[in-house]
Amino acid sequence: MRYALRKQDKIAAAMNEDYLANHILKSLDSFFANGDDDQIIGAIELDVYQTISGESYAVLRVNDLADDNAMLEFAVVGQQFDVLKLAFLGRMKG
Repeated sequence: MRYALRKQDKIAAAMNEDYLANHILKSLDSFFANGDDDQIIGAIELDVYQTISGESYAVLRVNDLADDNAMLEFAVVGQQFDVLKLAFLGRMKG
């Protein structure tokens, strides 16, 4: 399984290029490289994130490789074939 992270330019503008590359992309690359499809799908929590308009999305939480005390959260906004389309939500402690 693979991923496509939406709006990387906006993430880099808000967080900076280093954070995008060393926290977000490295963590996603590691998660997707080290897990099989069943493990990846099993890690997705359904109907966790709800938008202001009332839409709800599944959430994928990934350990931040550059910070042992944080996890990164992504909304799963779609899937096409074996590619999960992800939107970065933020980071959380833990």
